[in-house]
Amino acid sequence: MHVDTGKGSCLQPAVGDSAGFENDGMENSYSTEDFRSSDSLNSGVHRETSSASLGSVLRVDSKSSELKLVSRSSNSQASNSMLSDLTINKINIKSMGLIGREREIETLKSCYHRMRNKEKENAPSKSMPPQSLILSNVYKELVFIRGYSGVGKSSLAKTLEKETNRETGGIYVEGKFDFKASNEPYSGIASAFGQVCKRILDRQNQSNKGATVGDDSTSFGSRLSDTLGPAANILSNLIPELQDLLPTKRRSSGSSAESDQFDCDSVQKRAKYAFRVLTRALNAEFSPIVLVLDDLQWADESSLEVVDFLISDLQNPNALMIVGCYRSNEVDDQSQLFKNIQALQTKQDKFNFHITDIAVGSCDIESVNRMIMVMMSIDNEERTRGLAEVCFKRTAGNPFFLIEFIQMLQEEKLISYNLGLLQWIWDEKKIAEATMSTSNVVILLQARMRKMSATVQLLLQYAACLGSSFSASTLDLIWREQSVMGADYDADSIKNLLAVVVSSNLVEACGETEYRWVHDKVQEAALSLSGVVTPEFQFAIGTALFNSLHARDLEEQLFDVVDLINKGRAKRHEFAKLNLRAAEKAKQISAFQSAAKYAANGIRSLPSDKWTTHRSLTLALYTTGAEVELALGRSESAEIYSNEVLNRKECTTMEMLPLKMAKSLKLCTVDLKFKETVEINLGLLKDLGVTLLWSRATSPLQSIATLMRTIKMAKKAPPPKDIFEKLGRMKDPKHRAAMLLLSRLCYACYRTEYIFLNILCICKIVELTLKFGVSDDSPPGFVQLGMMAGSVQHDYRTATSFIEVGLAMQKACRPTRQAETILSAYVYRLAWTRPLQQCLAPAADGYASGMRVGDNVFAMWNLLCHHIWLPYTMGKRLGPMIEQCPKLLSQMDELAQPEQAIILKMLWQMMLNLATTPTSKDLHKLEGEIFSAESFSGDAVHMGALHGWQGELLVYYDLEAAAKRAIDYGDKFPKVARGMFLEMFETFHRAIALFAMARRTSKRKYRTHANKLARRIEGWVRDGNPNVRHYHLAIMAEQAALSKKYDLAEENYKNAIALAARTGFMNDAALINERYAEFLHEELLDEQESKYRLGESIRFYEEWGAFGKVEALKKQL
Repeated sequence: MHVDTGKGSCLQPAVGDSAGFENDGMENSYSTEDFRSSDSLNSGVHRETSSASLGSVLRVDSKSSELKLVSRSSNSQASNSMLSDLTINKINIKSMGLIGREREIETLKSCYHRMRNKEKENAPSKSMPPQSLILSNVYKELVFIRGYSGVGKSSLAKTLEKETNRETGGIYVEGKFDFKASNEPYSGIASAFGQVCKRILDRQNQSNKGATVGDDSTSFGSRLSDTLGPAANILSNLIPELQDLLPTKRRSSGSSAESDQFDCDSVQKRAKYAFRVLTRALNAEFSPIVLVLDDLQWADESSLEVVDFLISDLQNPNALMIVGCYRSNEVDDQSQLFKNIQALQTKQDKFNFHITDIAVGSCDIESVNRMIMVMMSIDNEERTRGLAEVCFKRTAGNPFFLIEFIQMLQEEKLISYNLGLLQWIWDEKKIAEATMSTSNVVILLQARMRKMSATVQLLLQYAACLGSSFSASTLDLIWREQSVMGADYDADSIKNLLAVVVSSNLVEACGETEYRWVHDKVQEAALSLSGVVTPEFQFAIGTALFNSLHARDLEEQLFDVVDLINKGRAKRHEFAKLNLRAAEKAKQISAFQSAAKYAANGIRSLPSDKWTTHRSLTLALYTTGAEVELALGRSESAEIYSNEVLNRKECTTMEMLPLKMAKSLKLCTVDLKFKETVEINLGLLKDLGVTLLWSRATSPLQSIATLMRTIKMAKKAPPPKDIFEKLGRMKDPKHRAAMLLLSRLCYACYRTEYIFLNILCICKIVELTLKFGVSDDSPPGFVQLGMMAGSVQHDYRTATSFIEVGLAMQKACRPTRQAETILSAYVYRLAWTRPLQQCLAPAADGYASGMRVGDNVFAMWNLLCHHIWLPYTMGKRLGPMIEQCPKLLSQMDELAQPEQAIILKMLWQMMLNLATTPTSKDLHKLEGEIFSAESFSGDAVHMGALHGWQGELLVYYDLEAAAKRAIDYGDKFPKVARGMFLEMFETFHRAIALFAMARRTSKRKYRTHANKLARRIEGWVRDGNPNVRHYHLAIMAEQAALSKKYDLAEENYKNAIALAARTGFMNDAALINERYAEFLHEELLDEQESKYRLGESIRFYEEWGAFGKVEALKKQL
């Protein structure tokens, strides 16, 4: 037997002072010898001693036999409360801390400090323009902590809380996934974000001194609502605290005004982006944010996707650290978490984040010994080594198992505290013989629980069914409803019982009425404590909650309640309806895996005569099931659900339409089978009574005639300010469905080059709008009609009026097509009548709007326009644009937008060839590490773009080749651009090359083609295009030089250069100076002025950043 001498305790009696005890006026007093008597330990008499060194009294509680320190001051209630925790004859767990994890703690802290240092290095400039989409260079940290259950993963992560609290403005939050609710989407993430929202809410309440949050339009809630837009509805359904933070007038009732019919794809994109936008907004309030997600092995797939989306956000300039903890023994190479981690490993460099993997194993015997020493307040490691060896053998060094094992030893009296000696005593041999290996800590926990009263055990089982955390009020509801199962209801019983389980270190309070399990193994042990927690038991609890919860509470706990009810597999239509609600809610937040399970359970809950007795409910469940299965790529399951509906003769066209449209959308957006999409959509339109008389033979004449008729009809439309009021909103679901089909058909036609069918679709959109009212698909229709009025009839005034009508409509519609409307309006038409600078802000808005609503296609086109197309055309510096390209490409890859990515690579390579100091003679070729024209093959759109950008390089490096190419390819690029502003500079550069060769060779063919383009540019100037005036002056200079009108040529060259420089077109000022220098050298033989103009050209090229071109020109000096 070992006896602890207690040398490490501040309560050790001093030699010669009767063990430091005093009578202190008590009725009975005892000497140290009395305490050595085993009989005195159990005599039931209240005993009191004192410790002079602490100014306190040592009292022996006769009921618990615990020796406690109590202050002697009558005014020390708070002090007594604190001292009562210092029981020297109890195992000290709470103050144990992390032992043997020094290396892991250091690794974790180094990740945190690396993130903070990166944030300080890359702090965004306060002078950054408000409309800038500058992408962040801040590195984010993603840490995975893995290990077996009980090794201290969560405790290790929690060490970051102190680090974060030291920082001004930072926040540490935790979210936990539940092993019994892995179907519940976003549960851990929503819980963590709820904590951040609550912190902001508390802060605002304090600053507002009781004013209603969100009443002030400048409050964070109002700004957040404006930033999130429609996405606020999605997130507020998941995060109740966010609902409270948003302004009252903007709070969601749970669904949009119009449901997102037939489009799971945009719903999924919108939900992920909503989390990204929310994180940016919260991260702007708190930086850094340390987000700890525990038990990732139980996370739903949607949550794992959000983790990916948050850590790869290139537009969040603030510090973010995500720590994910998971059980390594429950994650293999086939699990979704493993696959996600592998994918993230390949993305970290591209998306500017760093991944760290921390493996936490069991503790060695030395660490186990140190833990025992701390728990028992002993400082002599040799005294506890034998006990440590036994404990290490029994627990394999698992800290959580060790704690439970030590507590079990004390409860079984295998370890005890001798109050007479103030020493722990134990017998290692008896412990070894009486205990068995504790490979399953659940057995230990259950043994401890079974010593509690039957009522406490029942409470533990109820609580375990509610998840990793629960509220006292919810538990009280179950207690009241389930009193027939053996729990007599008492208003105070829940509070008292919870106090018992909290004091037993099974559950911990995390608020006034909120509780959580101290470890998921405790919850697991409680759940399987007896045979009571059967599926029927869980079903009964779910039913009790369903019957008792108020509507809002039921909505907040919908997934938990439905999961419990589904354990019973009862065939009741109200449960089928509840599953439909859960499926629709899961679908709305893009949790398609969960939505599919709820739809399947809902169908199972229906009676056999479902189509007769519950037709609408049955139709909704099968339709939802088919849509989400299709979104998950499970075509066979989707087909089974679809056929159940499509094979029923009584189903109407509109009832079958969602299923057919979902299939059509997948063909267009996922499979990229555009011709098949055209055929299916034409058939669906016919079913709706909308016929497009189109054939490849008759389409040209028919389309132009229809276009002219529609333009004439649209001219009679109300003015923009009255358009919505006069036409009203389109109400008929059949007409709205037709509009959506026509819009999708337009994009498929564009990709298949069915130009004339595209015209017919646009005309039909306008016609239906004027007849039946405005739908969300009307705005881009009117804008595109305006584009055609300009390009076909050259009626730019009418074109502008149609575009203004479309933009006015868009303000009154949902933003589902806003990104497309903005791109079409500004890039294809308004850029021809307004300075290009004025198109930057709308392009930024178009990007943000597209991302918010899940329209990634047009969001990326707007992003490309904002960052590259517009700045390049305007002559902005090449360097910053080139720096943006990798991040732009990363985002396009992330959102699976290969069309835009290909165009970006062409532009990126072209700019590199201009900006890079030449190492070869092939800078005039579109070849390099980023893009190779020689090995590229694509559709007509991409090939047309390739010819345009290749010609652009030739203008700067080889005018002769550029001129020949201009004749060979003609208007191939403008036909692809179809009215884009890019046509302006491409036409100008072709004209420059042709005039240069006309002057050098005097060949008529060059002059003829050049004059044709000159007339085109002159027409643009007459139509009021402010962006091409310097083009026109430069072309007039070339014409005058060719006609030997040298004075006029000089005047126009100088005016063109001055205008280009004044309006910021550095690229054009450089090129025109270069042309002027050649004119002076070849025609006027003025070498001095020619060299000056060549130097000016070099200066402008250097300012533009075209250093490759600069090196080429310097050779001519």
